[in-house]
Amino acid sequence: MPRGLSTTLQTEIAKQNIKPIALVQIKFPTTQRFTNHYKDVLVSEIWDDALGLWDARTGNWDDGLTFTASSHLLGISAKTESSTLNVNSFNIKLSAVESTFTALLLNNNVSNDEVAIDIGFIDDNEQLIDVFNYAKGFVDNFTINTDSAVIDINCTSHFGDFSRVTGRKTNEGSHGRFFESDKDSFEFSSQTIRDLKWGRV
Repeated sequence: MPRGLSTTLQTEIAKQNIKPIALVQIKFPTTQRFTNHYKDVLVSEIWDDALGLWDARTGNWDDGLTFTASSHLLGISAKTESSTLNVNSFNIKLSAVESTFTALLLNNNVSNDEVAIDIGFIDDNEQLIDVFNYAKGFVDNFTINTDSAVIDINCTSHFGDFSRVTGRKTNEGSHGRFFESDKDSFEFSSQTIRDLKWGRV
């Protein structure tokens, strides 16, 4: 039996009458919800906890969540599973032809904004029958390619900053606050071209 798939979904897969769609939510200062489906998708009742709304698939939400049909979504990176503990990352490609996302990224501090990507399944009656979480994490960084008009948003899991000490910088002043007797370790750090190994190696 496929892992984590509902009976309804398994039935539709067996009939080969199923269409996968992407549902993306990025919690910018103005939350953006969009889908690659040709029309808006209302997600309600039969969903899991991908966006923190777990209700055992039986409850009702006030209004559900509407994911707007958007041509801005160009791609989502593939994922792999591993038996070892890794800091997973994923990438979202958006169109920069029109200024919607460019303005959001350039005019706000979006680092560590929450991101959730879910895969929904549409049956042959255009009904959303099931949704499962594909990726969940935080915005790490982004690039805007003005030649190709493509925005790359790089995201990482919640373990991305696990070993980073908040407020520490690789300069002499910050290092001196924690190690008073070590005055010269970062004296020439701004001139080095090699990566400085920090934390666990």
